[in-house]
Amino acid sequence: MRRLEMNVMGAAASVLGLALLFSGCGPGAAAEAIRPKEATAAGAMGEGECHEIDKGGEPLVVDWKPEQRGDLEVAMKEGVAVVAYSCKGIKLLGDCHIDGKYGFMGMTKKEQVVRLQNADEVRANLPLSGVKLGGELERGSTLDIAMVMVGKKRTTWEAPTKEDLKGKCDGATHFVRGATVGAFVLETGTQAKVRAAAEIFGASAGAGSSSDKHSKNQEGDPADCSNSTPDSEKPPGQCGAPIRLVLLSIGAAKADKPDEKKPTEPPKAEGPKLAAPEEAEACPKDLVFADGKCTSAATAAAYQCKPHDVAECTAQCGKGHPGSCGALGAIYASGSTETPRDWAKANPPLKKACDGGELGSCVSLGHLVADGLGTAKDPAAAAKLYEKGCSGGIATGCYLLGEAYQAGAGVGSDPAKASNLFRQSCEGGESHGCGKAARLLVEKDVKLAAEYFKRGCDGNDGSSCNALGEMHEIGKDVRNDKIYAAMLYQRGCFRRSPEACTNHGRLIQDRDPDGAKRDFTQACFGFDDLGCAALKVAYGDSRPVFAKVDRTQALQRTCASGVARDCTALAVLQSASGQGGPMAKNNVENACIRGDAWACLMKAKIK
Repeated sequence: MRRLEMNVMGAAASVLGLALLFSGCGPGAAAEAIRPKEATAAGAMGEGECHEIDKGGEPLVVDWKPEQRGDLEVAMKEGVAVVAYSCKGIKLLGDCHIDGKYGFMGMTKKEQVVRLQNADEVRANLPLSGVKLGGELERGSTLDIAMVMVGKKRTTWEAPTKEDLKGKCDGATHFVRGATVGAFVLETGTQAKVRAAAEIFGASAGAGSSSDKHSKNQEGDPADCSNSTPDSEKPPGQCGAPIRLVLLSIGAAKADKPDEKKPTEPPKAEGPKLAAPEEAEACPKDLVFADGKCTSAATAAAYQCKPHDVAECTAQCGKGHPGSCGALGAIYASGSTETPRDWAKANPPLKKACDGGELGSCVSLGHLVADGLGTAKDPAAAAKLYEKGCSGGIATGCYLLGEAYQAGAGVGSDPAKASNLFRQSCEGGESHGCGKAARLLVEKDVKLAAEYFKRGCDGNDGSSCNALGEMHEIGKDVRNDKIYAAMLYQRGCFRRSPEACTNHGRLIQDRDPDGAKRDFTQACFGFDDLGCAALKVAYGDSRPVFAKVDRTQALQRTCASGVARDCTALAVLQSASGQGGPMAKNNVENACIRGDAWACLMKAKIK
């Protein structure tokens, strides 16, 4: 486990070391004469304004020293990395983590140059050392960052809480949702000269004179980046450096158990949603995202609008900002109390965004085209839009393209290709893709399927929590652990899996009958026939129960194969739907004899 902690306010020596590294060394009056003076610590500390961080941010990490970047990479290998992040800086908590892992999703190679032109931009975009480095920019210089990006590392975790943290976590505020990886060069430039990425990489490679205050920081080889493809399972050896992080806030309270004593809405399973671009909330307050950086709105020709501001998104889309067009399309597609849903209005800005390179909007547009929402229905065109997004590193695009190949919608049916796309989407952080991949793997590789279910459950896929819970409850090919299974069921119920609600109620009914009743009610609201049956048999609910034929047949097969739990479920369904009698009584009694606690509890109620 890495040990070095990073804090811009408490690591002056580290920053001074960076300044020395960046400036070069060596004697010579002529060389010194052409160098700009070094900024003093006192001067730099006064630069810029402090912008508080709320939900998170997308800071660049190109200013980190090699050992600090190494610590980050180690932390991301050992779990989900955790940081303390505020306007005062960023601090990696190496002894703190969240149980989980990062996948890698390749994408079409992209090059970009980000130019930081004032102290406020440096502070907002380089929160480790920006306070110190910003002082240089008073003299008309810039910090130019050339980047070659080949993929993203992502975890499926979306909303962890303090209770999910493990280790020494004092001060933890955010977790690393992911990182864009590739190669980069950070160096000084001048406001009078704009350079392309290739020129900056080339100049850095040729730097070395004692009078050269030119090269500041570099990692990775842009030539090696050419060996990456969108289908790559890992980045090239010399093109996997973290460039930009995605940081999301950590919640304060446990979110896996509803506070209400009774259900308030049906727990319906959900899939990926249309959403505004990630950059919509990437910046601190009072700054906007434009040209790859957080900056002042007054200095940007066009910028990323706030995700729910129709007027701002309309204005910025009109100025040609693709991300704002995407956000505007998402507003119309999703609807709100202020803005009624309007599919027809959503399509034009989404298309404009997609044509402008906002690939997440290509996926959103494909979703509308696939279903004919506000436009002509065209599954084939939708599949092409999904593919465009998938190749560009949009995990939801891979997921939806996988569904198209699974169903043969707009493309030929291809289960193997669907499976690969689901796995690719899971690696990119799409939790529903993890669940889909696991279900296609479970007959071939149970342990790998369990890993994918775990990653799906870490995210927002309640059905993955339920499936993993069932595996651990039975203990076939994974450890037998009913306590862990109950925890997974509870988490799955909160993540809107009706089946998980039923399973959790089944496990707790003997010690918490009121809690079990709430679980069964939640499940029944979500149209789970077993939940409705349990509610009727155990608590006398009067609603009719209609057992699903496919589920009954599946339970008959597994009951006959010796799964006692499923014999009990079958008996409860038979009794609640009026198909009880000796068969149901026999099923539940045999299950009780074989050790199923729920069967022993329910056998007196089976008619």
